[in-house]
Amino acid sequence: MQNTKTFISLILVLPMLFCIPESRAEKVVLATGEWIPYTSSSMEDYGEFTRSVTIVLKEMGVEPVYHFYPWRRCFDAVLKGTVWAAFPYSRTKERGKKVGFSEPLSCSKTVVFYHENGKLPKSFHFGGLEDLKPYKIGGVAGYFYEEAFKKAGLTIDYVNKEINAMEKLSIGRIDVMPVNERVGWNLIHTHFPDSAHLFKTLAKPLNVKPLRLIVSKSYPESEKLLDRFHQALKTCVEKGHIDIQICEQEGDVR
Repeated sequence: MQNTKTFISLILVLPMLFCIPESRAEKVVLATGEWIPYTSSSMEDYGEFTRSVTIVLKEMGVEPVYHFYPWRRCFDAVLKGTVWAAFPYSRTKERGKKVGFSEPLSCSKTVVFYHENGKLPKSFHFGGLEDLKPYKIGGVAGYFYEEAFKKAGLTIDYVNKEINAMEKLSIGRIDVMPVNERVGWNLIHTHFPDSAHLFKTLAKPLNVKPLRLIVSKSYPESEKLLDRFHQALKTCVEKGHIDIQICEQEGDVR
């Protein structure tokens, strides 16, 4: 009888020993925003960049918790330590004073969009930021170009979302707007399909930079998490689980 009771007890206890409740799994909170095709709450796997982040975190044995915010709020959440990291961001000197950075996971090419019916002359030559001074420029608050535009003395009409700036561009309320090339064309073909042929880009890119995670300096165990992330990233690349897009020619227009 005693052996029977022991056997029954083992049957009841063993599943508890080998099954870790989901609530006990290590979780890390991250922030991102709407930036199709890189990140979006409406896309499968939350977009291609988010998919890569998820794969790396899973390799770490970590469950990601994603919050979708406006970009300025993403950055503020990293500063406050309410999230471990936010993405995708490029490295800038000003950001580096406040946050850490992961190794690159992708590459971003930012170009200047304009509208064929706008004020930009066909003879316009884009050699540097100084050339944009006579024009109304649209931008998104919290983006990498804020500090460079300020130093160049440019006047910017800042909005919270790229689509808001693109709408202004379409009706002539701004003359130009910088945006990631893939993101920009996705917005145009999604929201302005009948007039997509009227949108153009300047030949010279504004910026070509790697895309990374920005990492909080105040989130618990942040540095250790970043070290583990880099180890897992290396493993995922070696196993062929993710493919990192390398920027062949990095640079900024000044």
